[in-house]
Amino acid sequence: MSAVLLAAAAYPLVGGDWSRFRGPNGTGVAETSGLPTEFGPDKNVVWKTALPMGKSSPALTGDRIFLTAHENEKLFTICLDRESGKILWRREAPGRRLEKKHRLNDEAASSPVTDGENVYAFFGGYGLLSYGPDGNERWRKPMGPFTNFHGMGASPILAGGKLLMVVDQDIDAYMIAVNTNDGSVAWRTDRPDMVHSFSTPVVHRREDGRTELIVPGSYQMVSYDVANGDEVWRIKGLTYQVKSVPVIEDGILYFNGWAPGGEPAVRLVLPDFPEMLSRFDTDDDKRLSKAEIPKEWHPGNWAMQDLNKDTVFDARDWKYYQSRRTSTNATMAVRLGGQGDITDTHVLWRYRKTLPDVPSVLLYQGVLYTVKKGGIAMTLDPKTGRVLKVGRLMGALDDYYASPVAGDGKVYLASMLGKITVLKPGGQWEVLSTSDLGEDVFATPAIADGRMYVRTSKNLYCFAKR
Repeated sequence: MSAVLLAAAAYPLVGGDWSRFRGPNGTGVAETSGLPTEFGPDKNVVWKTALPMGKSSPALTGDRIFLTAHENEKLFTICLDRESGKILWRREAPGRRLEKKHRLNDEAASSPVTDGENVYAFFGGYGLLSYGPDGNERWRKPMGPFTNFHGMGASPILAGGKLLMVVDQDIDAYMIAVNTNDGSVAWRTDRPDMVHSFSTPVVHRREDGRTELIVPGSYQMVSYDVANGDEVWRIKGLTYQVKSVPVIEDGILYFNGWAPGGEPAVRLVLPDFPEMLSRFDTDDDKRLSKAEIPKEWHPGNWAMQDLNKDTVFDARDWKYYQSRRTSTNATMAVRLGGQGDITDTHVLWRYRKTLPDVPSVLLYQGVLYTVKKGGIAMTLDPKTGRVLKVGRLMGALDDYYASPVAGDGKVYLASMLGKITVLKPGGQWEVLSTSDLGEDVFATPAIADGRMYVRTSKNLYCFAKR
């Protein structure tokens, strides 16, 4: 089953929708035509609407657009008219809690999701909320506080009549499913091996009829049965801090994971915790202080590895840090199916060079695309992982946080400084144009019905071929 059909099977939607982060099942691909090749503040603009700050991506359905934002120390869910860009309503979250986050993270980083009528939003500073089409609050579910070192970043999704949210944090990570009609908990599954990560899950309909939720996390990717939260399979060997979204086509999953410390040149095999205690625990308190660990083995950021923030390493802290020093950055392909640990049986290939940090992979017209810091674009053969082309986007040598998207025979790459590069797709891709919006872009664009919606630091643009 194709990714687009899968999304429809998992939850019924209206045609022309881009209902969740990165569109149909996170693929970043829209079945549409008439998209523009050039962009600008005054070029191919249908409308432009000023918005409060936020880095969430648009969710589209019917005649509505949903976004989250923050302003004057308040959190908002915002609904716009899709045709005109007019703000129809905005609703303030019942509370706001300040939490530690990375300087590039945002209070409104998680993208909303819609079922075609209602909208569901998550804020790291509050929890989950649901509103009806006219902005009436349906239910609220306060959550947290969270212990994610860089702040929360994953987005909620819908599957099997449930709203699903991954809560990967340094203490008590878990996956939760709530009923969409009232926010009550359908199931909750602990993820004790996980620490702070930011990947939004995808769903897959298995040959045995079950719908599985696929959730990348620290060092491993895990599949859960959407019906009850039971683990189905697990793949080991990922990097320690994942951010991108998997994509699925024809039973094969593609994923990219990169984090500092996962390169071969800095790999370091450290002793297990009992050996560390026997050799270096001079005060015999069964923990390791910074003074007790050899300096050449110190982490670059002690506070990040000290998961419970007690200034020393216990067994869990050490295991996490030890695993980080041998973690593996890679773009990979996985044959779906199976049960239990499928690391040795279902991983088809891994490629360990030219890896993006945040942007997800894009699979479009039989070619796999990535884009990384410095404006380096790469294409891979999805069947073998063989590199087809690596090149710089000369008009956009920039950082990239938005994921690539595609439609109408074009691939779109949006840089942090608002440069949008359009590629002619293919293994030997060509740059068709580079445009400059003159505003920062962190949110992944949304595409539907011949229009592209791009959120900048100040505005939401609707572009179409004029």
